[in-house]
Amino acid sequence: MKRVGIFSLTLLTAVLLQTTVFSKLKILEVSPDLLLAVVICFALLEGPTVGGVLGFSGGFLRDLLLDAPIGLTGLAYLIVGYIAGSIRPYISSTSVFVPAAGVFAGTALATGLYEIFQALLGQRTPPMSRAVQVIVLTAIYNTILVPFIYPPVRRIVSFYRPERVYQW
Repeated sequence: MKRVGIFSLTLLTAVLLQTTVFSKLKILEVSPDLLLAVVICFALLEGPTVGGVLGFSGGFLRDLLLDAPIGLTGLAYLIVGYIAGSIRPYISSTSVFVPAAGVFAGTALATGLYEIFQALLGQRTPPMSRAVQVIVLTAIYNTILVPFIYPPVRRIVSFYRPERVYQW
């Protein structure tokens, strides 16, 4: 139960920081997506179930706080969280470069999926050149944030990891 609470508190903190502080840090009218980077870090450490649940929860909460179609961000983050968690068994490195590559690829995928979902629902979308620019810049910004996000998330996950119980 503590584990769910601390993961939820971390996610809520990321949502609040994203909607207040990080939305103001714009370069070329693009801001980093702290929430997505946190979701991908959790997914890489905990697997597809946690990644999917945190991705949908965080994305849905973000949609509720912003003026966006409700559920699009949640769906994109759900897919990326699940995929990032699915590659967890194949990662054996403790280096920060592995999560950085995962965050870069996951951010590009999530941002691209969001743009596709908007187009499918008939929402106004930017021109293709601008969409590609937003995808690449957001992925770069999130990758720059990884050294500051991944170590605290790893500590939270390792501290609240359930102990194995062996029965005879």
